[in-house]
Amino acid sequence: MSEFQRRRLPAIHCWIKHLLEGQFMAEKNMVNTIFGSIKRVRIIGTIVEKKLKGINNTTPQYNNEILNTRIELELDDSTGLIRANIWSGNPKPYKELKKGDLVDVVGLINYKYDNLSISTEIIKKIENPNKLLLRNAEIIKKIKFGKIDFFQETEQEKSNIDLLLFEQPTNSKDQFRESVFSIIDHFSQNENGISFTDLLNKIEISEDKLRRYIRDLEMESKIYQSEENFYQTY
Repeated sequence: MSEFQRRRLPAIHCWIKHLLEGQFMAEKNMVNTIFGSIKRVRIIGTIVEKKLKGINNTTPQYNNEILNTRIELELDDSTGLIRANIWSGNPKPYKELKKGDLVDVVGLINYKYDNLSISTEIIKKIENPNKLLLRNAEIIKKIKFGKIDFFQETEQEKSNIDLLLFEQPTNSKDQFRESVFSIIDHFSQNENGISFTDLLNKIEISEDKLRRYIRDLEMESKIYQSEENFYQTY
């Protein structure tokens, strides 16, 4: 396949969890997911770590002279973490990217040393958080109404996944989500909301579950992030 053809592959919109839970196919350098086989992907995530590394013992700097430089970005979309590598002879255009920035990333799947990563082709900082809500809504719609390509599962496993994706909330889940909303609403009355850490300390659920409830409430436009990791009701 030529370089031109490789870059013309469609970028599949998904969450990080879809990549991490998929099956990597080394012979094709693709990940088999519920959206089919993915080689080129597009995700939105928050930068939680940034590293600048020089290759071949060079000293990494933000200037026009250092070649073979790699920028490593650890991205979090609340469903998982993945590394996005930027290979650039001149890292200067990426100097302004910083921890806490929300970015839209397009890149090719890479698998090395038992780790899945993204070789970044395009990266753009997102200024309007509504873009994240729209992307999440698009993915949810695709899961709920689009064609899903399940891979190597038994019928029972397919049923379990269907339940996970489409089931109505149980009473327990409803109760926890309402508790999360109530706490955020309480701290929104006369204050600027509540931090994720304080919220986690007030409710006895795992960090992953709390992030899912928060994402659900954001998608329903019941809460928003007033500042980084602080949540408030509308």
